[in-house]
Amino acid sequence: MGIAYCMIRTSPQNVEILLNRPKAVAEFVYQDPDVYEEPKPSFLSKLIGSKSNTEDGSVPKRAEGDEGDLDKSWHIVHYLLCGDVGRGDGPLALIGDDLNPLADINLGLGKPNIISADWVKEFTDLASRMTEEDFLARYVPEEMPLDDLYLGDVIARGDSDDIREYALENFEYLRKFASEAASNGQAIITYYT
Repeated sequence: MGIAYCMIRTSPQNVEILLNRPKAVAEFVYQDPDVYEEPKPSFLSKLIGSKSNTEDGSVPKRAEGDEGDLDKSWHIVHYLLCGDVGRGDGPLALIGDDLNPLADINLGLGKPNIISADWVKEFTDLASRMTEEDFLARYVPEEMPLDDLYLGDVIARGDSDDIREYALENFEYLRKFASEAASNGQAIITYYT
């Protein structure tokens, strides 16, 4: 098992339809109308009897082939792209961007996040110009913060070449995934499982 970074390409219009609608987001992501469990109401909401109408409306349809993941390589890929083990700065820190939650729902390891169509395009423009050597420039195990990187322990054990290839393969996948989204003017919904 492990932590995987998952992505769904979708239109900005679908993002607007799903925004702040936890039940709709769960149904959209998992393609199952029965997957969502309503949270227990808080004491205050019971007291004042408030109920949100944010769940009214339909759930957008998903396109075939709209989903992908970076498996467990996501943190190494993020670090190699932006040089930061945290959130990072700029369009190459796409994976670390968690400041735009789609809804107040936990999809496994936190809330789903929105990468806007503009941000996807900026990432794609920069990533498309990167060579393998550019991407791997920070892959220097002796200088990497291995204690702070997911899978850093695997590199420290000596599987450096395998993880380098794994990261490169997933960077190529991310670049292709984002490029397709950018060419269609799409945003990307991200979440961890």
